[in-house]
Amino acid sequence: DSSAEDVFTLPVYFSSDWLNEFWDTLDVDDYRFVYAGPKGSWSPFHADIFRSFSWSVNICGRKKWLLFPPGQEDALRDRYGALPYDVTSPSLLDARLYPRRQDCGPPLEVTQEAGEMLFVPSGWHHQVHNLDDTISINHNWVNGFNLAHMWHFLQQELRAVQEEVGEWRDSMPDWDRHCQVIMRSCSGINFEEFYHFLKVIAERRLLVLGEGTAGGSAGAELGFQQAAFDVGRIAEVLASVVEHPDFQRVDTSMFSPQPRELLQQLKEAV
Repeated sequence: DSSAEDVFTLPVYFSSDWLNEFWDTLDVDDYRFVYAGPKGSWSPFHADIFRSFSWSVNICGRKKWLLFPPGQEDALRDRYGALPYDVTSPSLLDARLYPRRQDCGPPLEVTQEAGEMLFVPSGWHHQVHNLDDTISINHNWVNGFNLAHMWHFLQQELRAVQEEVGEWRDSMPDWDRHCQVIMRSCSGINFEEFYHFLKVIAERRLLVLGEGTAGGSAGAELGFQQAAFDVGRIAEVLASVVEHPDFQRVDTSMFSPQPRELLQQLKEAV
């Protein structure tokens, strides 16, 4: 919401925010929010949506964060492959239920005070406890530095859907399209929307490179070098997208420009 510009200013380090830049064009709910929780409340163990970055600023109150580097969460899976809801639960000491628990190191524990900002990198699973009544401002965000993480995550999400409904592959008409529909309902995005996300950001960056016009999101100025970097990262990921067998099954007949045409534009710009 553009009115947020009158409330606070983004630190320059967090201003390259493709996720909310794209969602603003759709005029739907984005990934910027205010969180309020009473003392003793907590958020269960999770990694952030789309494997995005996130930042959180405490307006008041204190939080305790338990953070696990990417990959460590696998040692916390139970014998059925499910992640725990609460990493502080005594049930994790049951070696029969959590056979790999001893392979997981201790979490990075951070106490966040009022007025402090915490950055969570892509793929870090975490659990958050409110030590006092707490209000915070939070953003999830994606840019050229973690775009590949987002694409990798989306491929994993589609594979998970395909495995769940695999027994109907031969009997269900248009099975691949149904998988994309299910993926979007579960993950919030599918391969088609991911392409449109890339396209919107790419076209804005190409405009900067072609005309030298400043742009970006949340009022941030976008320079020529930043635009060139963004175009290069989008080209790398889009090259993988267009070769992916499941993306090739998506009906792109109404896409403008066509994915390979956009990729060629990006390569020429770089």
